[in-house]
This record gives sequence, C-alpha cells and structure tokens, in this order.
Amino acid sequence: MNPSTAQAKVMVDELIRCGVSDVVVAPGSRSAALAIAFAEAEARGEIVLHVRVDERTAGFLALGLGKVSGVPAVVLTTSGTAAANLHPAIIEADLSNVPLIALTADRPPALRDIGANQAIDQLKIFGSSVRAFHEMAALDPGRDQVAANRYWRSTIARAVAAATDGMRPGPVHLNAPFSEPLVPSPDSSEPETGVLEGRSDGRPWTADSRMVAGMSTPLDHLLETLLGDPVVPARGVIVVGDHDDAEAIGMIDELADAVGWPVIGEPSGNVAGCDTVLSHGGLLLADPEFAAGHVPDVVMTVGRVGLSRAVMRMVTGAGLHIAVDADPQWADPGRSADVVVASVPLPPEEAEVDEEWLASWQRADLMAAAAVETALAAEGEILTGMHVARATASAVVEGGMFYVGPSWPVRHVFNFASTTVSDGYVLGNRGTSGIDGCISTAWGAASAFQRQEGVAAVALVGDLTFLYDSNALLVPDSEHEPDLVIVVSDNNGGGIFSQLEQGEPRFEPVFDRVFGVPLSVDIVGLAQTMAVPAVAVDTLADLQEAITAALEAGGVRVVVAKTCARDREARILSSVQRAVHEALGSA
Repeated sequence: MNPSTAQAKVMVDELIRCGVSDVVVAPGSRSAALAIAFAEAEARGEIVLHVRVDERTAGFLALGLGKVSGVPAVVLTTSGTAAANLHPAIIEADLSNVPLIALTADRPPALRDIGANQAIDQLKIFGSSVRAFHEMAALDPGRDQVAANRYWRSTIARAVAAATDGMRPGPVHLNAPFSEPLVPSPDSSEPETGVLEGRSDGRPWTADSRMVAGMSTPLDHLLETLLGDPVVPARGVIVVGDHDDAEAIGMIDELADAVGWPVIGEPSGNVAGCDTVLSHGGLLLADPEFAAGHVPDVVMTVGRVGLSRAVMRMVTGAGLHIAVDADPQWADPGRSADVVVASVPLPPEEAEVDEEWLASWQRADLMAAAAVETALAAEGEILTGMHVARATASAVVEGGMFYVGPSWPVRHVFNFASTTVSDGYVLGNRGTSGIDGCISTAWGAASAFQRQEGVAAVALVGDLTFLYDSNALLVPDSEHEPDLVIVVSDNNGGGIFSQLEQGEPRFEPVFDRVFGVPLSVDIVGLAQTMAVPAVAVDTLADLQEAITAALEAGGVRVVVAKTCARDREARILSSVQRAVHEALGSA
C-alpha cells in the first residue's frame, strides 16, 4: 500500500485501540486517506462517525461528545483555513478541560512556503491552547516500516494520554502531512505485511496507567494549617461554578449541612439537589442592603465561578477565600483566593454552627421567590426570557440533560430557575462563555448522554447564539440524531446589553446599531430549510405545550419563543429587582 494509506490505517487503528469511539470528519482532499480509513472503521462497527461540512461546527460537536463521555473525540480536517476553523472549539476545550484530538491533514514540508495551494503554517497553529502538539512524520519510501509503525502508534498513544490526563485533560493537536497519492492505490488489496500491526489482543501501543489522586482533609485541619487556628467561621457561603467533578456535589452537600452554610450554584454547578442551596442567590446579593448585611467571614468557591457580578463582589469581599479547583491553572478571577485545594474539604471534626446565619439567607430566598412570582405575574401574558428560562428548565425530564447557552439564557436560569433541575445534568460552554458552537456542542453532548443514559435532552439558547451556529443543523440524513429539543429565546438581538452599561439612555442613538443588532431572521423558516421541524410561540402556555410535544415526538426539534421587545424586557427585569428589594426590606 502507498505511504499515505499505510500511515492513515495505522493511526486510525491505534486511536481505536486507545479507546476513541467518536470521530467527526469535515470533508477534504488532503485528509482523504484518514477519512477513508475512518469510514472503513465505521463499516466494521468500531467507531461512530459524524460528518459535518463546517469545520467550526465539527470542532464543537467533538467538544460536546468529549464533554459528556470523558473520552476524546477526534475531529479531522483538511489543510489550510479548514484547520484554523477549529481554534474556537479548541480554546473552549482548553479552558474547560475537555479531552479532544484535533487531527489536521497538511501538505508535506516540500510544499510549504512556496505558494502551494491551500498550504498555510499549521505547526503549533493553536499555540498554548493545546496540551500537546506533534507533527506526524510521513513514511519515506526507504524508511524502516517497523520503526515507522512504532513511531506512529506510540505518538498516538501519547496524544490520547495527554488529552485524558488525570490532572488536566484537554485538547491535543496532531498535524499529519500526506503526500500523493492521497487515496489507496489500485494494488491496496494486496495482503498487508505484519510490520504495521499493533499490540496483540487489541491493546494500545502504550497504556497510560499513571494514577492521580486527590485527598480531602477536614475543613478545620485545613484552616489550622493555613491560619494556625482550627476554628471554623460560622458565617460562610459556598459558591459553585462550572466543574466536571460529580463526586464533589455530594461532598459540597455534606459540608454545607455540617457547617450551616448556604450554597449558591451556577447552573452547570449541578448542586440544585443540595439541602442548603438557594434559588435566588444572585438576586439577593444584587440588593446592596442585603449584601452589606451578609458579608461572610469565609467563602468557598468550587470550580469556575463568575456568572454574577454581585456574587463575585461577595467572593472578593469575604474575610477568607478558599478556592477548590484541581486544575493547575485554578480559577480565581478576582485574585482573592487565600488558599487553593484540589478537592472539597471534609466536614470539620469540630465547628460552631450559627443557625440564624443560614436561616436569614433562607428567609430572604423565600421572600425573593414570592416577589419574583408577583412581579412576573403582574405582566400578564407578556413572554420574557425569564419566563422562557423557567419553562424550559421545568420541561427537562427526570434524569435528563439541560444545555444552557451563554448571555441572557444562563443568567435567567441562574436567577429564576437555578434549583429547577435537581435530578439531571446541566452543562454549557463556560470556559470562554462564547456564543459560537453552542448548537454543535449541545448536539454532541446529547448524543453522548443518550448513549449512556437513554434520556432526552433540552437546550436553551438565544437567537443570536442559534444563528451563529445554525450550520450545526446541516447533518447527513444517514446519521443518527439525538432526542434534542432546542428552545430559542428570541428577542431579536443582543438583549443582555440592555442591562449593561451600554443600555443606559445616553447610548440609545447607537444602541441597536452596534449592540442590539436586530436581524429579524425567520428562525423557524431557517430550521425548516435544514429539514429540522420547528415552531414559533409567543405565550407561556403555548411554549410549555410546544416543548412537551417536541419531547414526545423525539429527534432534533426547534421551538422558538418570541419574547417581548428587548427594552420592555429590561424594564420588567428592573421591576423584578425592585420587587425583591422591597420584599427584603421587610425581612
């Protein structure tokens, strides 16, 4: 067989031996040998193959698959700007510690820097965003095939090990130059020699058996080590951000119960089932008077926090900040952490619990909940993003998956539906919080989730987020699609800016031009053009009915919730905040 075919077959075989089960292919010529080898592996039932015509979409699909499965998906592109289009997904995988293998085909070195077609500098194109980079040397006609086989296989094994590293998993880049012929030669049917075979019994060439373990210590022991004083402050708060440690949830619940601290959880913190979790922690802290009267002596943050400015003010203003994050590049956006530990501390052996501290938070939380209900009910039949967030979260089936998009949707879920999904899995692209690739990520995550759990998934995104990644719906008819309902909160533009500094009246003359950017796209028509069933609704009752019907129908479906005008929604949100403030005044 020719050198390109030999290299491709060995690389694909070793990837499968190392546990790779999902491959996303973006069609191209220079990557033909690998694409054919992956297609042959699919025919043998060895992998699940996904094909996407948009490389950016392909990258985020691989991200979603790896985010749920914990196994790196491979995304294959041809050379040139096709490879560059993977960069946004790789950045998200880097910052979210998601295993992913970017396999980019390339021109051989002899065709570089001479003006050859579709040839760019792909060496370390993703910079420091990848855990490892390697250029796969091609097989020269005179090269020892035994040595080449050993080199290809060991490099693949190292790449998978780097992507799944116990301390810091993430993306890996393999750049593979291929010389013509790029497809199997006519004589490729000849029996293969044994020199290109892998280990016996299907083992990886090099199995990574390194073990990384983190050990928790009781909280009072930790404080004694840090401060020389084992006394645990009674006034504490636990803030849980984005993380991927399922075991941490139970430990957070146990610790919070033992010390009597409230828990504030961002949606992808998945702590809605904890006993002391608050439903409206962000709204409470957004009230200046409440925040001033509830400054904690100690705050513990778990994972990547930062969704709410009000919560972050509390974190940075606390007397002591304990950050829990096993990542060597731990999250501490306010640069306030006094100590960082790899795992949630165990309950202290001794601690004084101030029952009134927790009770005051819980009373305020109940008052805020009543104020929210009253304020939203006062708007009658008006549909806002807040209503959409609550309805969508409520529709997530027991044990189901809920993908929450950035910008307004994740904040509306945080403030108005943070404890709704207590028996399910909530996730989002919180590494960079970008609007790019969200539909692809949700699709990949839903595919992997249903393979494990067999339960339907729901995604909530804004209209601009949907439009930015609408190519995610361009999927071959031959591929299996997950049961995924995509709810689009459509306020015709960038609604979140209405609540930021840009939304002040003095910027009204330029607001829509450079911030709101209304596009007036028929999202239902766009989805239907891509053969995806879609409906539009403009009332809460119709939204609830549409989501239920979509879940029952199965497959990928889009429900567009047409909300009120952005400026009106901003005024309604302000009225909710005033209602909460007034309610807390009677606490």
